[in-house]
Order: sequence, then structure tokens, then C-alpha cells
Amino acid sequence: MPRDSIHIRKLTADDLAAVTRIDEKITGQERKELWTKRLDAYEGIRPPWACLVAEYDGRVVGFVFGWTSGWEFGIRGEVGWIDFIGVDPVYRGKGIGRALLEAFIENARERRGIEQIFTLVDPDDAEINQFFTSLGFTPGKMKHLQKRIVP
Repeated sequence: MPRDSIHIRKLTADDLAAVTRIDEKITGQERKELWTKRLDAYEGIRPPWACLVAEYDGRVVGFVFGWTSGWEFGIRGEVGWIDFIGVDPVYRGKGIGRALLEAFIENARERRGIEQIFTLVDPDDAEINQFFTSLGFTPGKMKHLQKRIVP
């Protein structure tokens, strides 16, 4: 798919149905409530350039939800974060995800002078790990810690 046929734009509330549809294709679960809450949260506190959709032939086929933070988690300066990325499985392998992340990275660098982008991935998900690696992401120094709280 030629790159000029992929249109990247700011995500809006009107994209809820498309995001929900893509997520359901990926996860097999209908999670409209989750995405409604995410869109509400992102509208108020996330930079508009950090949440994007990819359109192909007038149809939303992918999305990325990102944000920025400064001096959190012991990280010096402002950095970008990728929370969610989703591409309709029919359109995978066509450069949609790459176009979304490249637009996010370019926006982060140009608009905020950000020099580092972070994300968290499941180490057992080979596809997502390969995707981020192909874009130059490498394992970082931070260590994910968790505590399970059981009733």
C-alpha cells in the first residue's frame, strides 16, 4: 500500500465506533465502555497530536493512543508514551502501524522536543515485539514491577 494512500489525523470522539470495532477484531471482546472512558480521559488531558487514527480509502483502519510526561518514574525530562496501538487485522503488514508511530514520534519531536518514547509490551507477544523492534525500539533500563492483590 503506498504511503500516500494512508492518511493520519487526530483522533476524535467520532472515531469511537471504529476504534471499538478494530479492538474487537484484535481481542475478540466488545469493550465499548473501556474505549468511551479512554476517549473521555484523552480528550481532557492528552495532547491532541498524541492520539491519532489512520485512514485508508476513507475508512479508519488503525489508531494509536499516546501521551507525554515529565520527570515521572525517575525518567529525566519529558518523554513520550505509547499506550495503545491497534490496526485492523485486514490491513496489517501494509505500513499502517508504522505510519501511526512515525507520526506520533515526529509530533513528539517537533512539538515538544521529546527525544525518548516508551511503551510496555508483553514479552510473550512475538508480533508486537517484532513490530516495535522494527521501528528501532530496544529494551530499556526500566523494570516492570507488579503486586497481585487477592481478596
